[in-house]
Amino acid sequence: MKPILEVKDIDKAFVGVHAVDHVSFSCLPGTVHVLQGENGAGKSTLLKILSGMYHPDSGEIFLNGTAVQFRHPIDAQKKGIAMVYQEMSIFPELTVAQNIFINQEEQQGKKSLFIDEKGLIENTVALASRYGIEVDPYATAGDLPIASQQMVEILKALSYDPDILILDEPTSTLTKSEVQKLHTIVKGLTDKGKTILFISHRMEEVFQFGDYATVLKDGKLVDTVKLSDVTEEDIIRMMVGRDLQEIFPPKPEKVSDEILLHVEKLNDNGHIHDISLDLRKGEVLGIGALDGQGQTEMLQTIAGVRHRSSGTVCLNGEELKYQGTNKAIKNGIGYVPENRKVQALCLKLSVRENLALASMYLRQKLGFADKKEEDKMVDKYIGVMNIKTPTPDQQVGNLSGGNQQKVSIGKTLASHPKVLLLNEPTRGIDVEAKQEIYRLIRKEAEEGIGVIMFSSDMMEVIGLSDRVITMYEGRITGELSGDEIKEEIIMRGAMNLKKNTTGGEDHE
Repeated sequence: MKPILEVKDIDKAFVGVHAVDHVSFSCLPGTVHVLQGENGAGKSTLLKILSGMYHPDSGEIFLNGTAVQFRHPIDAQKKGIAMVYQEMSIFPELTVAQNIFINQEEQQGKKSLFIDEKGLIENTVALASRYGIEVDPYATAGDLPIASQQMVEILKALSYDPDILILDEPTSTLTKSEVQKLHTIVKGLTDKGKTILFISHRMEEVFQFGDYATVLKDGKLVDTVKLSDVTEEDIIRMMVGRDLQEIFPPKPEKVSDEILLHVEKLNDNGHIHDISLDLRKGEVLGIGALDGQGQTEMLQTIAGVRHRSSGTVCLNGEELKYQGTNKAIKNGIGYVPENRKVQALCLKLSVRENLALASMYLRQKLGFADKKEEDKMVDKYIGVMNIKTPTPDQQVGNLSGGNQQKVSIGKTLASHPKVLLLNEPTRGIDVEAKQEIYRLIRKEAEEGIGVIMFSSDMMEVIGLSDRVITMYEGRITGELSGDEIKEEIIMRGAMNLKKNTTGGEDHE
């Protein structure tokens, strides 16, 4: 059987990141081909190249033996490739029918100055019925639950009747029954000779859906395997298996037994479930999790960014009562969010103004800021963080990504937190800046601050953490320390795999 899709020597680099490094593989018609790898392995980038969203720097794509080039996703759609992206592109104000056939209105009804709403409705009903998906074509898309919005995205892709359907984490918001329904849809498509490219962080779905798997690591091809010939353990071993580089500061031989932060049965509005953990004084507690498993929601809830629906947070044995970031900061809990440009910094303000934002209350007298104290603080944290800026009055948006991140962390440290929550502290910065932040995290811990940190780079979690908790679908699945802090063991917890008595794997 000849491949329907061949990827030959595809290469793609962004600033500071070699996302896809000369990858080659092929897909057969009538099969589900899984792309597997850790966060940052290059999976989504590769799929976006195949869908026409990104252009490769080099390499070739062949469909049925013919070389093709895509300047735009519409080019890929015309060639029979449709993609359901991990980041949904729903227009919340439009109806379900309008979303499904967006940019296809003329094909669904008569050509005129007006959209044929009746035709859109009829075609939506017919499409949904064909695939056994229940949707209300009249419903406003933004009012639907996330899982229903995901089904709308899938129907939108299916409306193009593609030969190759790309699904990037399509099940992350679906219930078990909806996952089973998607599996039935996928099986029906492959029975008709269609090809599915599939990403999932749920290992059971890799084997439930997939026929073949291409494993990537750090943008490079590890291997392409037939899934009936390998085990989950084989896939995990291919995904991880790299040595820890000597770029992290040494860990202490022993961490204090003193409990600094105690969290008991913490819940928000459905993203995290009964989170209980202890953080010791001077400890770096890492979170081992794949994307979207509740780690961000947990950090945000502890930080007061998200509303806590139930549960308690105690600092130094005293329960804290707060439902907002201001009170959390004043109670000694500092949070550095994952997206510095959107969530952490005011890009049009100066370095000085950004550094002062979170701790302004410490320097106020009768409602006015003490300028001399602010100058001292700004000079201190420019030095502590080694922020490279010509002047404290430099607009922070003009700094490099690494220096912006240092400002984001410095702003939080200036409020003198007892607990420091770090979400992706080194995302999108160069190696030198990363190592500076690694040293800073360890230094703050040595001075008694408790640190909880999530990073999608597993090497950072291993290299920085004194202890690791693993998370899966909003729950803590395990706790690791000492020699247990290994990539393969963390991945098991992050995928909710537990050893069974026969030496295989059980899903919980």
